[in-house]
Amino acid sequence: MLINKCNLRHLYLSSIILCAMIAMLGCGKDNNSNVSAQNVQLLIANLSPDLYPLEFYVNNVRQGSSTTYSFNNTPAYFSLSTTNQSLAIRSSRVTGNLFRIDTTLRSDRRYSLFVVGMYADSTYKRIFLPDDTAAVAPIGKGGRLRFVNGSPGTTSFDVWANGTLAIKNIKFSAVSPYITLPAGSYTFRVFAAGTSKTELASTPYITIQDGRLYTLYSKGIPNRPATDSARLSLAYILNN
Repeated sequence: MLINKCNLRHLYLSSIILCAMIAMLGCGKDNNSNVSAQNVQLLIANLSPDLYPLEFYVNNVRQGSSTTYSFNNTPAYFSLSTTNQSLAIRSSRVTGNLFRIDTTLRSDRRYSLFVVGMYADSTYKRIFLPDDTAAVAPIGKGGRLRFVNGSPGTTSFDVWANGTLAIKNIKFSAVSPYITLPAGSYTFRVFAAGTSKTELASTPYITIQDGRLYTLYSKGIPNRPATDSARLSLAYILNN
């Protein structure tokens, strides 16, 4: 009987140790692996007039066999199923990857990727914005707006909101900080920095709401005819 009791005690202790080891291994695995993406969204805006439609790849696999991102298309967010795999943008005008996204994307976030510049003069580049879920203004204080200068061949821009200078001196491929605007309807106009006489582009009737984030951006080339699809223009994105 004594031998049996000892054996049972050893078996009981061994079982406890084994369970503890399994639990520790399980915890270690969870802590070391990147959790699956939850509500990660990306927006791709092609603001280059001559790079041709862009394609999006994950781990060298094209996403959406017929999905492309063209100049003058209205950009929209789409969901991702990964946060840490190789993400890349390609164009038929460039061999291999045009750009890579090396940032580890976080769950419950929105991101924007703007492709700007010209293939013809090798000024094309990317603008990756990781703060599409930035803090909003307090309730009752209005919405927040930033500006992206995506127009190649331009000098710095000033942005006017309903006749008031709102954002100053944003160079090509630069992004302004968010500003807070009271809720209401706005007409935004851009001028060469430091001037307000010759309007370069405008967009009317944009509604700014409390607690929302917006990105106003310019695209296209200045001094093109009104009928030219690549002419300088303004557009905006609702980020949240």
